[in-house]
Amino acid sequence: MNERETAVWWAKVRSGGPQQEPAGSRSPDGMRRLVESDAQSVWLLPHLPAGASPHVLAEYGQEPVTLQNMSGTLRTLAACLRCCWADPAADPWPGRLAGLEQVGTVLAALTPGRDRVSRRRLLTAGLRRLETSRWVLQTPGHVRLGPRVATWTAMDLSTLREMWRMLPSPNPPVEGHPREQE
Repeated sequence: MNERETAVWWAKVRSGGPQQEPAGSRSPDGMRRLVESDAQSVWLLPHLPAGASPHVLAEYGQEPVTLQNMSGTLRTLAACLRCCWADPAADPWPGRLAGLEQVGTVLAALTPGRDRVSRRRLLTAGLRRLETSRWVLQTPGHVRLGPRVATWTAMDLSTLREMWRMLPSPNPPVEGHPREQE
């Protein structure tokens, strides 16, 4: 890939965030390739140093979640993480597909005191915000983790693994059956 093509790719990522391309496509220098589960496509993300300043991260669309209703959006991300990260001993990318009902069940446990309509609005708005920045990807009725989760460091994952264990299960135990260890 020549210098001009590389510059065009970096401009695409700066303006639109992670880019999805066919699996056989070339990638520019400095980009990280994340292969989808079906191996038909890849996500291109900038490979930025761990010590990059907030200005550099913002320039490449990698800034942390700073959104309206941040606590609600982070609870939605936590619910998605609990449902889509099948094995916390492994990396979260690409995760598994989870039904919106499962995510809604976990979110309900994380937001006690809200009525059904309020929780549904919170889920819908949170997923919309998270999908815009590619933290999650949605298909009708389902959600899965987006390519941005692959940017988490080993330290981030250590903390997230502990959090994952404390989050409620999307599948409540059946009465009369002991809950399986997770």
